[in-house]
Amino acid sequence: MDITRKVIAITGAGRGLGRAIALSLAEQGAVLALIDVNRTDLEVTEAEVRSRDGRCALFVCNVASEPEVEATFAAIKNQFGVLHGLVNCAGILRDGMLIKVKEGALTEKMSLAQWQSVIDVNLTGTFLCGREGAALMAIGGEGGVIINISNIARAGKIGQSNKSPTKAGVASLVVTLG
Repeated sequence: MDITRKVIAITGAGRGLGRAIALSLAEQGAVLALIDVNRTDLEVTEAEVRSRDGRCALFVCNVASEPEVEATFAAIKNQFGVLHGLVNCAGILRDGMLIKVKEGALTEKMSLAQWQSVIDVNLTGTFLCGREGAALMAIGGEGGVIINISNIARAGKIGQSNKSPTKAGVASLVVTLG
């Protein structure tokens, strides 16, 4: 598939897998809308994209915030006029046991804040960006593709009672959106 000059948004583009995907797509000629909550990380990715003669624009956005996501995708439309693809890669990890018991006594519980922060970024962020990206692609008239990143954690993993449900939710969301 030729993605030369195709506009592709990538969430979590500031580092890790999001950055790696951005660099690969840049080398293939895509025009990138790089999205992350951390401007400094985005600027590092931008420098690496440009060192490969890639084109990109930066969008600082908390994907868990509906107003920020809506504003970001409106800005992408204003800057590029169209969106051809979205890679939902943003995610956080707040490992912790649901509870800890030592010598018959409850010593710790996962806080609601620890649970909610992971749900908000990993699952709600994927939903919000998917919704806004799909809307732009639908009205753009050129079609498009959304790739949602999940992993084996969706099957459940000790210490990830907050992350595993988000990854299972993302995997399920792919089916229902499709």
